[in-house]
Amino acid sequence: MNNITKKYVALFLAATSMATAAAQESSTGYFLENYNMRWQMNPAMGNRNGYVGFPGLGNLNVGVSGNFKVTDFIYSRGGKTVLFTNPQVSASEFLGNLSETSRLSEDLKVNILQVGFKAFGGYNNVAVNVRQNLSFDFPKSVFSMLKEGITNKDYDITNFRLRANAYAEIALNHSRDIKWVPGLRAGVSLKALLPVAYGEANFNDLHLDLQQDNWRAIADAEMKLGLKGVRYETDVNDRTGHRYVSGVNTDDIKFNPNGFGFAIDLGATYEWKDFVFSFALTDLGLLNYNSLQLASTNGPQVFETNDHVIGVGDDGDSWDGLVDDLSKLYELDDMGDVGSTSVALQGKMRVGVDYKFPFYQKLHFGLMNTTEFNTIVPSTEFRLSANVEPVKGVAVAVSGATGTFGTNFGFLLSLGNKGFNFNLGMDYAAMKMDKNHIPLDTNFDVHLGINFPF
Repeated sequence: MNNITKKYVALFLAATSMATAAAQESSTGYFLENYNMRWQMNPAMGNRNGYVGFPGLGNLNVGVSGNFKVTDFIYSRGGKTVLFTNPQVSASEFLGNLSETSRLSEDLKVNILQVGFKAFGGYNNVAVNVRQNLSFDFPKSVFSMLKEGITNKDYDITNFRLRANAYAEIALNHSRDIKWVPGLRAGVSLKALLPVAYGEANFNDLHLDLQQDNWRAIADAEMKLGLKGVRYETDVNDRTGHRYVSGVNTDDIKFNPNGFGFAIDLGATYEWKDFVFSFALTDLGLLNYNSLQLASTNGPQVFETNDHVIGVGDDGDSWDGLVDDLSKLYELDDMGDVGSTSVALQGKMRVGVDYKFPFYQKLHFGLMNTTEFNTIVPSTEFRLSANVEPVKGVAVAVSGATGTFGTNFGFLLSLGNKGFNFNLGMDYAAMKMDKNHIPLDTNFDVHLGINFPF
């Protein structure tokens, strides 16, 4: 089983290496009027002034989120830092800290060019972005095997999955007040997408029933790569003669568009007395890749034996037979280029309400729910923020959040009005450390922007 694990880890790492550059904006800044990037979370939100973004740094977002802590895997024992596999860490302690599925997601968004301006009866934005996202699921049973070793029990490792995606985005946005409904504002963003790279690895079914007098295993796995010039490397199993995928050849990779895609963002805000209600759906669309390299077990592979006395014979035939049968479970066939495929984007739904403090209207409070869908790492979050702009051009927001990835707090500072604006913030700023300076959680992000308002 160690060989199986190692080979699939290698294939997963190969898939992630295909990712080249996608992330949300600062959720803490959703209600902060001096934050020019709010339109990318809700296309109905315009800005006070026109602006031009600093190339490459007009809107930079990077983040990592997970539903586990680093200290769930790294422990302090006897003054030393050890991994969960150390005998001093009990299986009950280690496994008791984990969810049924450990989830991790990484996002990156780099703004290449961006401009906003008032015209056509409303507010408009044009942006060119490079986006990338990576997410994966690890079932708890994987760590059970790693910690306990193979014991006589049933392991269900279905939905051991990874996905990576990278593409360029050209966004055109327009928002305006709806005059026949006082207080209502609506907006839409149309996005042309140029897919560059896609990687996916799935155990559609991996079931290990390892009883005392009988072993039965079923595996149905596949890996997909969409990137120009990429191809699988293969090798031959000396014992069975089966040619299988042993790696990924990247010598001829070209980071050129590999298809086309389209997406739309929809949003609305409604102002009533001291309240502003908002709703938005973003990244409703898909990417179509012109070519996709597929590696697969070519259907479910089954291994079964009741010969639990292994390797007793002088020639080791029993052991060799076991290894040959097990190899069928994880040796993927190169299925070649299977043509075009469509991949849905990771979408978000945001629902919010903003309340202006009646005795000091430069201070207001916002509550927003963000739900992510079309992803193997579905998530939801509630975030409460306080926003204040004591003088024009100096604005601060602080927030607290709870949801799928735990609890945390964030901040956003926006400085400057006309001529120059700088913003810096984090949605996951509670990077707690233990006494050995090991991070206590896996949630971390940074949002940075330099713009020139006019």
